[in-house]
Amino acid sequence: MFELNEVLVPVDFSIASRETFARALAMVDGESPAVILLHVIDPVLVEAISSVTGELAAAVVGRLRARAEDEMAAMADSAASVEIVRMVTEGTPFYEIARHADELAVDAVVIAKTGQRDAREGLFFGSTAEKVVRACREPVIVLTHDA
Repeated sequence: MFELNEVLVPVDFSIASRETFARALAMVDGESPAVILLHVIDPVLVEAISSVTGELAAAVVGRLRARAEDEMAAMADSAASVEIVRMVTEGTPFYEIARHADELAVDAVVIAKTGQRDAREGLFFGSTAEKVVRACREPVIVLTHDA
């Protein structure tokens, strides 16, 4: 077994990703355990919101970023003796997760199998978790969630 000192946990604020964060907290060990929370703002979602609301894309991104920062701050408050690093970025979720895992040289990525998107989408197009497994050079731990 290998030691997990620093892990990257992508979050979309679904119940599954919150549970994955809680489980990742229990997985990290070592002298200075850390969990890096990463939220990726998907430009496809931004465009969809913008087209429906008529709001400028930059304003949508600003609202999504503020919400993500608030949500991650609340999640970090629940961590006792583990350092929590919070990051918000924009781009294609699976790519950004793999890129950040590589750049940060984490011990592993801990990701939920299902998040906010419809399960049927995963059957036809592949889930973000599945794409992260294929794209990532670091170990990826995929956790299932009982709906």
